[in-house]
Amino acid sequence: MAANEKQYHKLEYTPQGVFLILEKEVYQDRDILQDVLKSVAKKSLDQLDKDAIKKGMEAKTTEPILVAPPQPEPVDGKVFAKLNEARDQIMIKIEPPMGRGRKAEIRDVMESVRAVGAEKFFLDLEKIENMLSSFRFRDFVPVGEKRDGKFEITVSQDGTEAIMNLSPPFGGDPIELGYALTYLQNMGIKEGIKKDVIEKLIVDEIYNENVVVAVGKHPMDGEDGRVEIYFDVASDKPRPTINDEGEVDFKELNLFQKVKKDDKLARKYPAKPGAPGKTVYGTEIAPKVGKDVPFPVGMNTKQDKSDQFLLLAALDGQPKYIGNKVTVIPIIEIPGDVDYSTGNIDFTGAVHVRGNVISGFTVKAMGDIQVGGCIEMATIECGGNLNVRAGIVGQEKALIMCRGSITAKFIDKATVYADGDILVDESIMYSKVSSSGNVVLAGKKGFIMGGITRATKSVKCNQLGTQTQTVTIVEVGGSPTLREEMEKLEQEIKDAEEMAKMQSKSLESSEKRKQQGTNLSDEQKERVMHMSRERFALLSKLRAFKEKKEDLEEKLVRLKSSGLKVHVKNKVLPGTKISIKNAQWSAKDPLDFATFREHEGEILYGPYEGS
Repeated sequence: MAANEKQYHKLEYTPQGVFLILEKEVYQDRDILQDVLKSVAKKSLDQLDKDAIKKGMEAKTTEPILVAPPQPEPVDGKVFAKLNEARDQIMIKIEPPMGRGRKAEIRDVMESVRAVGAEKFFLDLEKIENMLSSFRFRDFVPVGEKRDGKFEITVSQDGTEAIMNLSPPFGGDPIELGYALTYLQNMGIKEGIKKDVIEKLIVDEIYNENVVVAVGKHPMDGEDGRVEIYFDVASDKPRPTINDEGEVDFKELNLFQKVKKDDKLARKYPAKPGAPGKTVYGTEIAPKVGKDVPFPVGMNTKQDKSDQFLLLAALDGQPKYIGNKVTVIPIIEIPGDVDYSTGNIDFTGAVHVRGNVISGFTVKAMGDIQVGGCIEMATIECGGNLNVRAGIVGQEKALIMCRGSITAKFIDKATVYADGDILVDESIMYSKVSSSGNVVLAGKKGFIMGGITRATKSVKCNQLGTQTQTVTIVEVGGSPTLREEMEKLEQEIKDAEEMAKMQSKSLESSEKRKQQGTNLSDEQKERVMHMSRERFALLSKLRAFKEKKEDLEEKLVRLKSSGLKVHVKNKVLPGTKISIKNAQWSAKDPLDFATFREHEGEILYGPYEGS
């Protein structure tokens, strides 16, 4: 318990001496008694009689105890100030208090400084504070001085700006405009001096601010060189031929972008040098020279003999712009199947397989791939467009990944990804199909049965679902990757909720046993505590999952609704589930000739719009 001096004791200063009066509560708490003794000792009484205090406390008296003879009268501390002979420096001396007198304070210092006419001088306040808190300064000590106004000039790193910062006078002379201008000239600054700005700084007494008072000229940097490409650098999109009857001919796709020997491919525009600048000292600043680009000559290209900046094709082939170089890639042709006679195919250009890609083999190409037959349980990695004249017979083991568009007669039990459109003639059956563009089934059959079909933009077919009501899922809006992430996250949330439910039941059972008076062993208590910690961590993880799901759902909501549609020309059969953005719809009964779209979080359908 801390002592309260005013409540438990007091000192009375009289002509007969100093008396200590103690309250009876002092003797009830040893801590209070010790604090009172310390408090009396701090008073620095002359000839303090400690024995008298001890005897009074032993007697537990509340009568006044004479603890010291009469004390001298209190004398407050004093501050004396004077100027040096040149009257440009202020000095002070501080006398300490006597007895119970008050120590000198900063206000006493300021009064003494003002009394000698130095109130406008610069004062070292930190030094004064140290003097006030110490008894070492018994002589006059300099603590301030008269100062004229001054300024500092700094020049920016690039030399195009001179910056002035004014400091106020302290009892001295102010800054003069003429002196400031002469100072700049002596520094060698002569370019773009702003006399009116300097004058305003001085007249308006704008102190301790960085202000630009001279400006040079920034250099005009040169332009970087560039290359203009004369062909479409993006992956070519298939342009199927349509006959007079409006039927799509998937055998004539016009897939490949081709050039002939001596065709123009690209032109280089050289870098430009730029224009110099000038510093405030009048020296020239060299501009940043434009960065040149290399001539984009690559494999199977050449420089035009009459125009050094023009690039031509050296042979017939497929032009590509890769790694800042233009290359003409010839097409590799496989006359039969990709099988044990060829091994796996990995080619930097385009690949034309006249036969089939047999199960277990892989075809990789940076360019387009054409397959004259079918793709079996194989892996295809295509950097351009993929055209499968027959179809894909995956048996749930085929994997197709394409950076461009895919065209095929049918897709059966395969996993297919395309950055472009997926165009199918007859059917997509029990497959996982994902397109960052559109999925279109334009043939006479044109049906989707089972599996999951995802598209960023739209899905168009003749029939959706099966007569046996096999679950058939179509998702439109958002990238296929976003959809797959959402699907995985929903499963993680489901698993976490089931685990949390199981843990809750176990904890509830332990709590019931505790309420019924059953004593748990130390091992059981430790297990319950461990389970509680695990449940807390699991609930935190579950909250994080749900927040991430909300974020994904928000991303789906923000997607543009324009063009996000599912077109079904003939029938939508029961068992079909359609998702557009974050809205869902399930077919309970057959539906004919319909187009589905999302509106304000719901899926609406109307007459077929896919013609």
